[in-house]
Amino acid sequence: MLNKLFLKLNFGEKLRKNLFVILLVSFGGAIIYGLPYFRYDYYDAYLEAYNLNNTQMGVFGSIFGIFGMVSYLFGGYVADRISVRKLLVYSLLGTGLGGFVHLLPLSFYSLVALYAFWGFSSLFAFWPACVKAVRMLSDSDGQGKAFGIFEGGRGVAAALAASVAVILFKVGVKTLGVYVGMRYIIVFYSVLTIASGVLVHFNMKDEIINSGEKISIADIKNVIKLPAVWIIAIVTFCNYVFTLSLYYFVPYATSLLGMTVTSAAILAAVKRYISPVSNVGGGVLGDKMGTSNLLFFSFIAMAVGVAGIMFLPLNGSMLVIGAFVFLYILNYLFYQVNFSLSWAMMEEGAIPDKYSGTAVGLISTIGYLPDIFISLMAGKILDSYPGVNGYRYFFMILIGVLLVGAVFVKVWKAHLNKNKIEEPQFAKVNSYE
Repeated sequence: MLNKLFLKLNFGEKLRKNLFVILLVSFGGAIIYGLPYFRYDYYDAYLEAYNLNNTQMGVFGSIFGIFGMVSYLFGGYVADRISVRKLLVYSLLGTGLGGFVHLLPLSFYSLVALYAFWGFSSLFAFWPACVKAVRMLSDSDGQGKAFGIFEGGRGVAAALAASVAVILFKVGVKTLGVYVGMRYIIVFYSVLTIASGVLVHFNMKDEIINSGEKISIADIKNVIKLPAVWIIAIVTFCNYVFTLSLYYFVPYATSLLGMTVTSAAILAAVKRYISPVSNVGGGVLGDKMGTSNLLFFSFIAMAVGVAGIMFLPLNGSMLVIGAFVFLYILNYLFYQVNFSLSWAMMEEGAIPDKYSGTAVGLISTIGYLPDIFISLMAGKILDSYPGVNGYRYFFMILIGVLLVGAVFVKVWKAHLNKNKIEEPQFAKVNSYE
């Protein structure tokens, strides 16, 4: 039955054969970030449990993010030199063990050191290794589906884990207070992360992913010279700006459109469960339409969706709230489509397999730069222009960035045509049909 479904969806032989391993990598790719990021879901409780102020909480994010910016490129090189399986396993085990360290009575500076360690264990080589693993475990003409499954699986794993964490937190709080609730969450994510590492260790084969020639120091220059890498980095940058901007749509709805805080919380939870639909569905559509065609359409749709939200009437009616929810979900669906397809561009651009890790490192270094400035910029705009004007100025900047993303997808198409690089997904499916 499954084989018939896979054939109907045009799954290639490699993807069918390695689907379970890709799902394991996907699970690890979601769970490993539970420990470094769960504090955002329990912000006030975390402050109370560890006697922190907002500035100190911000330091954790800064040390984690800055380390990521510095280390991505070097981690990518390492992913092209060392066993991907070992990198994934050591990253998961190290991050999980760090969670048990968090259970100790740590001072603020000890917590800073822990978040710095998590920056190394979960960012340095883990993400490039994940992307390389998915690319090597799937067919060249099915990269959209493979990365759609990868991102969809991450969405499901993150949503389910977050739901269980909420239950454990409530049990802990009712039993002995907020501090115990925090410890229950930490133990849960620590055990899950270590278990994920063990599963990857016993189910992934090195020879499949790390076959072929190893990259040398001199080869890094070849990666830097690849136009495809820089175009993908800019497309990733534009999409990641939207990632960070998502945090501002809900407060816009609650403070100006009249949505209740409870409704906003439900909407934030629901979006996690719809991401697998857009990830996998986007991957299948990308393999049929062509990756760049769908990316262009998504960027334009997101820009139109943001404009629609920006000009909703501020009358607090149910019709307005309904329109906001519709546009928010629509934007989130297209954003998730772009998130998975941007990595499928590597195959479409014929980036050599042996450069995969290093290319991902460079792309991530540039693509995730918005971590450094988007929140600061948004905060400054909203403080300088209180009310609807601040949000509208910020949304206009966001629309501009999305349109830049669409332009660079067109640049990508021109690059493929100029270098006579075939779009494998589009060509393959058309010939099949």
